[in-house]
Amino acid sequence: MPEKHYSTVIIGGGPAGMGAAIPLQKRGKDVIVIDKAIFPRDKTCAGLVTGKTYKLIRSLVDGDDTDRLFCFTSDTIKLFSKTNLLTQSRLEHPVRFVNRRYFDNALVEEYKRLGGKILEGEAISNIDYVKNAVTLSSGDILHYDDLLFADGALSMAHKELKVDKRKLAFGIEAYVPSSALDVKSVDLYFGYLNDGYIWVFPHGDTVCVGAADLYRKGTDYRKILTDFLRELGVDPENVKYIGAFLPYGELIPQDKLPDNVMLLGDAGGFTDPITGEGLYMSMRSGMYAADALDTPSPKIAYLKSMEFLSRTVKDGKKVQKKLYSTPVQKIVFNKLKGKEGLVRALFENLVEDYRYEYRDLSRFFIDYKNL
Repeated sequence: MPEKHYSTVIIGGGPAGMGAAIPLQKRGKDVIVIDKAIFPRDKTCAGLVTGKTYKLIRSLVDGDDTDRLFCFTSDTIKLFSKTNLLTQSRLEHPVRFVNRRYFDNALVEEYKRLGGKILEGEAISNIDYVKNAVTLSSGDILHYDDLLFADGALSMAHKELKVDKRKLAFGIEAYVPSSALDVKSVDLYFGYLNDGYIWVFPHGDTVCVGAADLYRKGTDYRKILTDFLRELGVDPENVKYIGAFLPYGELIPQDKLPDNVMLLGDAGGFTDPITGEGLYMSMRSGMYAADALDTPSPKIAYLKSMEFLSRTVKDGKKVQKKLYSTPVQKIVFNKLKGKEGLVRALFENLVEDYRYEYRDLSRFFIDYKNL
């Protein structure tokens, strides 16, 4: 069996994997990426790009033409309780949208342009943490100094850790022609799911309609989304659905893995539990991991860098539990109804950028009242 050695092996070529691979490649590191898919490939994701995420994209992709990566821009957010409009707010900073099929492929192409090595359509049959070896389905063996898992919420690393799938969310989405659904704003619908929401986001020629909720076995998420499409006046007859498991406020413990193994993005549980935003934490974790590999103790440095995002997940989980209780949600909706300024402030300070931590929500409301 052919055997090769790389300083870093990255499993997964999405935003988390490329967040690490591109900086490492720019620094001339000996790195290889493995992905079971062949790019371009579809990925379940609403595709909303906040300001903080946009800055990361600009730092990853060289040149001034990064706007080519985005399929739409919007400056309006709408909140709904079922189909009843609660608030329509004009945002201070417009948000962008990406189609993950095109966006992820663009990141991979950037990595290749820099001379990066990637094995596409390649499955992994075994990982030997003692011998620092990854065995591919072809029989080839790749040895590594450091191993980065960036392979999503159902990461291969979770088998070793016995991660409980019942603590994950499940997301499902469909793309509808914009001719059938004229939406140009960030539309969020609550009341259809017990622990999640439905989104309707413009993607240029299409509109992304999706739902994410705490996974419950036996729940027909496709039917929920199909019925919702009908409420919007969309014929779901020829609509294609895609779905995937997503993190939902549960960090994956990394101390049980070897010191030269790190979990990035969804594989580490790094997704915002309130908004569901995953692109930022995915790319940010990849970039932090790349920086950490230049230190004497990479894993310690990586987890130290991730402390703020780890707090965001943990604190967000506490807020999430309260937010999706029916009595609290009714109070929140009453507070937000017609409050354009408050919705804009919440979005700008907790979504567009993390100017306040979730543990500082009370301070945010005090500051907002004093404006």
